[in-house]
Amino acid sequence: MIRFNFDWQKTVDAIEFLAQQKPGMTQYYIGKLLFFADREHIMDYGRPITGDRYVAMEHGPVPSAVRNLLNGEYPDEVADRLEERVVIEVNGNKQHVYPKGTEPSPLLSGSDREYLADAVNKYGHLSFGELKEISHEDPAYIEAWERVGTAANEMNVEIWLNDLDNPEIAKKHLIATSSCTG
Repeated sequence: MIRFNFDWQKTVDAIEFLAQQKPGMTQYYIGKLLFFADREHIMDYGRPITGDRYVAMEHGPVPSAVRNLLNGEYPDEVADRLEERVVIEVNGNKQHVYPKGTEPSPLLSGSDREYLADAVNKYGHLSFGELKEISHEDPAYIEAWERVGTAANEMNVEIWLNDLDNPEIAKKHLIATSSCTG
């Protein structure tokens, strides 16, 4: 299974970028939009935006480190950066995320911003139920959800490569050009 090196700083900036696009979105939308953006970016560019690991949970794919980050479970060195970039307002079981700034992050590449914005445009207006239904159709999600194990099995991103013309070459390229393990 391919695993990427997770980039805390870039992830905080990706969360901020999404909040700039749609202020007040919840942790659920942030997780799903990061999932769709990361998946498409891996398919087209051979690298993820955040490097997070996605797990199959009841309501669909969840970026595990982002979930922890938005729940306040993050390393001390990340706390200051997160608090500098966004405001998180808790309302019951929802965490609404608002940006503090309007300047784009230099850590996000042009393609990172493009794919995050595309995810907002394509999926940001959908209901919770619609997002859940669409994300449950993902083949990596289905494989992880049906696998015997814990309630949050890690999704295998290699499954996404099966839709490409030559999955084996794509996998070799992904491992060779990304900071990941195969």
